[in-house]
Amino acid sequence: MKQDISFNIYCMSYQRPDRILTQDLLEYCTYVVRWKEEEAYRNAGVKDLLVIPQGATLNDGTIVWSFMTTLYWVIENTPEDVIFVADDDLNHFCYRLDTYTNIKADFNNYREIATSEIERIAQLLYDLNLGFACDNPQFALYNYTQEFCFKGMPGGIRWINKKAFKAKFDPKDFATSDIDMMMQELLMNRIILQPRYFHSMSVKDKLEGGTTVDSKVNYQFRLAMKNKWGKYFDYDFKKNQAKINVKR
Repeated sequence: MKQDISFNIYCMSYQRPDRILTQDLLEYCTYVVRWKEEEAYRNAGVKDLLVIPQGATLNDGTIVWSFMTTLYWVIENTPEDVIFVADDDLNHFCYRLDTYTNIKADFNNYREIATSEIERIAQLLYDLNLGFACDNPQFALYNYTQEFCFKGMPGGIRWINKKAFKAKFDPKDFATSDIDMMMQELLMNRIILQPRYFHSMSVKDKLEGGTTVDSKVNYQFRLAMKNKWGKYFDYDFKKNQAKINVKR
């Protein structure tokens, strides 16, 4: 990153102090945890913490209680120009071209490599004056078509350039999600930045913490997205696949 641009890496975590994964993949990382879990995460060896205080709210008064309210709280309460926010269950980063390269397994300096890639994309986002970047959850080799795409479903990592970021949180909107955040950025900034060559890989854990929701809530969310975004968002319930119908 250029010296006049401030940047930091954050990892949002909830009820998983015994499974500190993402921190090990990076040269530096600040964990975002709730006030009542601060001691547990410190005891687990987390070096840097941003603690959400008891009774924390967003600027609009919404109580911080969910993944999305926490994400918006991080955006509102961090001082950096550009931030990177990762899920807490990342096992490794990888390069995807015509083959996979597990950065952690194949390089001794894997933390430096992964951090440098994250900083590079943050710099690109800032230079392009765009608000949002993310990786793609579909990591199959046949999905690699180019180094960057300009729309797409968000995966386990995301970048926010605050000066250009335009998405807003609405507590009354049933479609509120990181997908909706991406759609708002497509609407107002016209494109997002999505690296296809660089991926986060996670270990899915449905026992504790995380953001697992039941099928009924998931179904209602898909319907809310379709109602809000109309022809620009579609979901195949049989194949369990979402589609962004925006031409770029």
